[in-house]
Amino acid sequence: MSEPSRPLIPQPCTVVIFGGSGDLARRKLVPALYNLLLDGLLPENCAVLATGRKPMTDEQFRESVREGITKYSRQPLKPDMWARFAPRLFYLAGAIDDPAAYAQMHDRLTQLGSEHKLSKNRIFYLAIPPTSIASAVQGLHKAGLVEPPKGPFPFSHVVVEKPIGHDLSSACEINESIARVFDESQIFRIDHYLGKETVQNVLALRFANGIFEPIWNRQFVDHVQITVAETIGIEARAAYYEQAGAIRDIFQNHLLQLLALTAMEPPIDFTSEQVRNEKVKVLR
Repeated sequence: MSEPSRPLIPQPCTVVIFGGSGDLARRKLVPALYNLLLDGLLPENCAVLATGRKPMTDEQFRESVREGITKYSRQPLKPDMWARFAPRLFYLAGAIDDPAAYAQMHDRLTQLGSEHKLSKNRIFYLAIPPTSIASAVQGLHKAGLVEPPKGPFPFSHVVVEKPIGHDLSSACEINESIARVFDESQIFRIDHYLGKETVQNVLALRFANGIFEPIWNRQFVDHVQITVAETIGIEARAAYYEQAGAIRDIFQNHLLQLLALTAMEPPIDFTSEQVRNEKVKVLR
């Protein structure tokens, strides 16, 4: 018997965005949440608390978000939907390595939970440099903001945005620091590029298309060429690029993962009689 399908609309929760005053939050993250609202996939009881070093009021943050949605959202800004979305947006200034900032975050989340009838379901999105990840998760832990994974609710999830370190040893160190606070079932490592609609459509184009599916494989494809045509420069990301550079920022994650979706071999259907026979031969 198949498992019952889960509802598309999640439980009420608070999304806490570290690096909430940064470029990624303005261009991608908060506009994506706005689009979920337009698509009917955002719960009514939901709040977004952004945190960053830049001092801003809630109203200033909302105005920044409005500009970002106007420029970068895949769906246009609608006045009636914005009137529903804006009151859910809040901002808290603070440094990632300052213990006092997490005490303030605890108080603010408690206040928002009371005012907006929110549970302790929380998603912590770390859109911050890899050198700050350990401080962020330790700060959340010491402030008592991380719920253990005892049941489905309340939940605490942490989303770790790429890059996760700059080499194998630093990546292992970061993963170990996260694992000391969060269970593996609570950790989501993500590259926002793979959330692009066109990127996600690659799988459907390949495997659900009767024209391309039989011939999109190593027997028929001569080569794959991927072009990234950027229309923006470094802009306000100079500090990040000084550490990461274009290779780590784009090539070894965005492009190679897109290449993997394009060039990977199709999954094998192990239910077919032919494949079962081949497996028996190997076992013998």
